[in-house]
Amino acid sequence: MFVLLLLGIVCISKLLNLITLFLIMLVSLLSGCATTVDQKITLSYKPVDSPLGRNRGEVVVSRTDAASLQRNIRGEWVVGSLNNVYGVRQADLLSDVAVGEWVTDALLQELKQAGYTAAYSANPPAESSRAIVINDINVFLNVNKGTFSVETKHELKFNIDIIINGAKIKTLAIATRDNKTLPLNASREEKERIMRHSLEDAMQQVVPELVVLFNKK
Repeated sequence: MFVLLLLGIVCISKLLNLITLFLIMLVSLLSGCATTVDQKITLSYKPVDSPLGRNRGEVVVSRTDAASLQRNIRGEWVVGSLNNVYGVRQADLLSDVAVGEWVTDALLQELKQAGYTAAYSANPPAESSRAIVINDINVFLNVNKGTFSVETKHELKFNIDIIINGAKIKTLAIATRDNKTLPLNASREEKERIMRHSLEDAMQQVVPELVVLFNKK
């Protein structure tokens, strides 16, 4: 009797394991085949407090948009991809504003907070004593959907040419990266947070060096 009971327990255990394995495979299959729609996120920025002192003077900021920044057929900016469990692109991650404008606005906010009179110009005047040109902007946020979690891979890169008294004195190469594994899914708010934190990190790299160079003028 005991032996039969033991065999019954073993059989039930094996059956439960098979059912669990089947459910995992089913979820994985459904995740891989499910249709995902495009998602739009809001790109925002707010300067963080920093001890840069109160500086004076005018700074002109301009930008050259990179060809790598893409729009879809509706004219929306593509900043990443939403991928299925196999890593196959299912949909686009879209921005409500151009990435170039997002980066430029953040830099203008930071310069103003540091005390400068900062303004954007499509073509900085030749007589400008302090000018910045943002170029080679590249950004992506890829979300890879797993069975029970997601992986996010993000990178923001751009270069800044620093011009003083009409002459380029230095080029700064700025890069920030972020990889995360999140349970179940990445919400819209989490995606927006990843993008915002990367831009904050980029500004913390560039603004202190700009202040030092401008004060040497």
